[in-house]
Amino acid sequence: MKGALIFLNGYYDTRYLDFYRQEILTALENRFLLICADGGIRIFDDLNQDTDTTLVPDVLIGDMDSVVEGITKAKHVVQEWIGKTDKDWTDGQLAVDYALEAYGCRHIIIYGGLPRPEVYETDQFLGNLKLMRFGHYRVSTDTPYKAEMRDPKQTIHYVLSAVRLARKNSGLQRVSLIAEADNVVVEKSENLRWDLASLHIHPDLTNALRNEFVEGAEWAVLQLVEGAAPVYVIHNW
Repeated sequence: MKGALIFLNGYYDTRYLDFYRQEILTALENRFLLICADGGIRIFDDLNQDTDTTLVPDVLIGDMDSVVEGITKAKHVVQEWIGKTDKDWTDGQLAVDYALEAYGCRHIIIYGGLPRPEVYETDQFLGNLKLMRFGHYRVSTDTPYKAEMRDPKQTIHYVLSAVRLARKNSGLQRVSLIAEADNVVVEKSENLRWDLASLHIHPDLTNALRNEFVEGAEWAVLQLVEGAAPVYVIHNW
C-alpha cells in the first residue's frame, strides 16, 4: 500500500527529534511521500540543524501564510492555493487529498496533530483527528485504506476492521477506543488486560478507555465485527 507522511503546521515535541528523523528515514526507504501542509515544513528546519544529512520534503501545499523565507525548500510547491486564506478546505485537508488524488496513496500518516500545550488548541486537535476520517471519505468505500496520527509517545489509529499494536518499550502500554458512530462492536481482542470481545463501543459512553497490554505481551490485537463503523484506537506508552 502506497503511503504518505503528512506534516501539519502543529505541535512537534522537539525533545524527540530523533523520533521524527527516524520516521522520515524509514519512509524514504519505503518510498513513501513526504508532504508538508504550510508551516509543517518547519520541522524539517529543526531536523536539518547541526547534521550532515539534509532531509527535504517532496511536496509543500497550502496558502503559505505560515511559511517564512529561508526555511527548507520542498522539491515541489503546489501553486494553486498560495495566498488563498479564505479557501473552503484547511491546509491539512489539501495535503491529504493531494496524497490520495495525485499519488494514489492509501496509507496516510499524520504528524504535528496534537495541540500546542501553551495555547490549548483543542479545536485544532479534534479537526486533525477528522483528517484521518476525511481521507477515508475521499476514497472508495471498497478501497483499502489506513490512517494514523503519530507522535513520539502515542499513535492514534483510524481502524476500519482490525489493528495490531506493537509494544514500544518496557513500560505501560495503554489502549483506548473512541467511536463516532453507534454501530461499533469488537469481535475479538488479544493480549489486553480487559477483554473487549463483543463490546459495543458507544459514541456517548467512555466504556473503552484506559485498557492496557497484559504484562509481558509484545503485541495486542483488536478486530471489529463485519460491517462495523470505524473506530479510533489510541495507543500511548
